[in-house]
Amino acid sequence: MRILFFILACTLSATAVAQHIAPALNLAREARAAQSAHVPLLVFYTQPGCSYCERARRDYLEPMIADPNQARQQRIVEVDITSGARLTDFAGRKTTQAEFAHANHIRVVPTIVFVGGRGEPLAEPLVGLSLPDFYATYLDRRIEQARNRLARAVTSRRPGRAPSATGGG
Repeated sequence: MRILFFILACTLSATAVAQHIAPALNLAREARAAQSAHVPLLVFYTQPGCSYCERARRDYLEPMIADPNQARQQRIVEVDITSGARLTDFAGRKTTQAEFAHANHIRVVPTIVFVGGRGEPLAEPLVGLSLPDFYATYLDRRIEQARNRLARAVTSRRPGRAPSATGGG
């Protein structure tokens, strides 16, 4: 019986870790959901056969999804820059993943773009994975920048708050 319990526990724990990044289907909806949760949306641009994309997914992004504390800090969707799969962009227009990536000048993968509720950039994109030793730090910093920018935007829109003398809120 203990062996059965151990096997079941290992299976459940492996299943919990094996989280996958959802493909982008409707960016307008995803961005609104992220905005409602007061978190940034990370758009992860990839292409098939990209070993750096796989490494970013496996070593950095999927573990973030699997960790409940980290998963609450952002939403992540994936765009395949070569795919003809249907996609609704941030403005609600129908396109494909490849056309969307091309229109947004994504040429290097992996690229992670950090956006707010209307698709506006919240932090500098994270392009490539040339320094794996520092990638987690770069990713964490950009997520923090995006979260801080969102928090400032929410604070500046609160009713009764007087605008600053510089107009910056």
